Amino acid sequence: MIHKTLNKDGSVNTTQPPGAPPASWLGRLALVGLLLGCFSVRASAQQLQLNVDPAVDQLMKNWVSLNRSNPGIEGWRLQLLSTTDRQRVEAGKSQFLSLYPTVPADWVHEKPYYKLRVGAFLTRQEAMSFLVEIKDAYPGAYPARDANIHPRDFLE
Repeated sequence: MIHKTLNKDGSVNTTQPPGAPPASWLGRLALVGLLLGCFSVRASAQQLQLNVDPAVDQLMKNWVSLNRSNPGIEGWRLQLLSTTDRQRVEAGKSQFLSLYPTVPADWVHEKPYYKLRVGAFLTRQEAMSFLVEIKDAYPGAYPARDANIHPRDFLE
């Protein structure tokens, strides 16, 4: 989680704890910080007024639109199963969710295989720590990169 503090002079301080998100998110956050720096902010007890340059406003709208259309984050999942049998992968998903109901699980179809992937991790190290927990139940599991993890999967 990134911590932001708005100073009295209108500048924004951003702090980042250990294990922070990957560089792609840091770039996005830097852009937001740059955009926030272009605003002139005047605040009173009940009112906040932002005076925004129209070019900056349009840039921000474009950025929001782009991120809404592709909300995926690059990260890691654990692959538990790869098979050509869709029913087998769906049964595997149900079995996993009965054991770990709070961990996101889904399958993808990469012809001709159906792949069962679970979890949502920003780093390989986080994925490996969960792999240790499930290794007895899923001895063939291994970490796999995923370039399109929805942000809600990280929150579950």
